[in-house]
Amino acid sequence: MDRIINKVLLGSKIIGLMFIMLLTGCTNENEFNEIEFVEEGPFVKLELYSASSGTYLDHFPKIITISKDGNVQVFTKEMVSENGRIEMEVGDNPPTIEKKISSKQVEEIKQVIKENQFFSIPEDVTHYGVMDGGGSRITVYEKNQQRTVGGENSSHQKYNEIEEIIFNQVKDEYYEWVKQTEDYLFELNE
Repeated sequence: MDRIINKVLLGSKIIGLMFIMLLTGCTNENEFNEIEFVEEGPFVKLELYSASSGTYLDHFPKIITISKDGNVQVFTKEMVSENGRIEMEVGDNPPTIEKKISSKQVEEIKQVIKENQFFSIPEDVTHYGVMDGGGSRITVYEKNQQRTVGGENSSHQKYNEIEEIIFNQVKDEYYEWVKQTEDYLFELNE
């Protein structure tokens, strides 16, 4: 009889422990959704780059930032080697895109970041089966921390959804900006 009682008690403890683990798991999932974005400056940055061989015109950084107030900027920056040598000069007046999106669009972007649990996405989302193509990095700025996730030819669904909603804010102007920037950089760096 004691053996039966011990088995029942052990079973109850196991079920109780599993219930606690389930509750803890749900709490942790909700913690991923609770992101306190910065109040000043960009709360998210998307950097696009080429993952194939080529010249600086193929590899110049393409940076998209979005701020809480709806300011969206697209710009490039100098490329500096590990030893500090400037590989590509940008000058004083590179082409940029500056636009404003609605507070509703800002909230939609934040919601996609939260729903896709940005802070649980692996830091490297590279699809190693693809050799050439494009790469990107997303940085989310919280009040107390920032985190960057990215890679080349990503097939990570959550990452790609976040990248897509950010890029969609500038897709109409983006390709013309790339062409203007290539022309500008070629002239400046030839």
